[in-house]
Amino acid sequence: LRGANLHHPPITAVSERVHLILSGVKCGGILSAPSGNISSPNFPGLYPYNIHCSWLIVVPEGSSVLLTFHHFELEYHASCAYDHVKIYNGVAGDEGNLLGTFCGDAAPPAFTSSWNVMSVIFRSDRHVAHRGFSLSYRKDMCGGVLTGLSGVISSPGYPAEYSNDADCTWLIHVSNSSAVTLLFLDFQMENNEGCHFDYVALFDGPTVAHRHLGTYCGANKPPATITTHCFHNYTYFCGLQHLLGRHLLA
Repeated sequence: LRGANLHHPPITAVSERVHLILSGVKCGGILSAPSGNISSPNFPGLYPYNIHCSWLIVVPEGSSVLLTFHHFELEYHASCAYDHVKIYNGVAGDEGNLLGTFCGDAAPPAFTSSWNVMSVIFRSDRHVAHRGFSLSYRKDMCGGVLTGLSGVISSPGYPAEYSNDADCTWLIHVSNSSAVTLLFLDFQMENNEGCHFDYVALFDGPTVAHRHLGTYCGANKPPATITTHCFHNYTYFCGLQHLLGRHLLA
């Protein structure tokens, strides 16, 4: 127990603690396969004390990383100051790319990176060990959460043809006092009445339930500039039928 003063701890507890400290477990690394799994050392057993693991996930350019947690059980602290997992939208260490810090037994949500790199950091201190976590990742064709001051959104494979049955969602997240401005630099999509096949839809909020800014396709092109005043903007790209040379760049 954290802060306990035990003069004669049970032998089994001492043995377990020695094992957890001296096990010499190695963890972390660079993962470049299109899919894979990450877990805390010794999972589903107790993770070691005083450990620092760093995983860098790199998938091919033009793709994003989809991260899904399957088990999560760490020591709880209100600000996750002890044992924790950090998820970065890019390389670890840049706090501007930090998507969240997590502890306790509430599993983090699924994350999608805004580009082809994502980092997972796991730290434990010298008190209290739990079973830890397991997660899987895979290459996602498109979409993601965009948190930078500026960025680029394009259809899969741009400027080449986008693929059949593409289904991409981007969430643009900025500070509460900021607006989001979209500049459409190129827009060539299938022309279909009502935009029921290939289209781009814009919403002034984080879900399709928020104010609908417009749905665009073919000759129904979006304005060159669109500015929203919500600090979340939701962009949805759907390509149901593939036509040669059709693409999107914003």
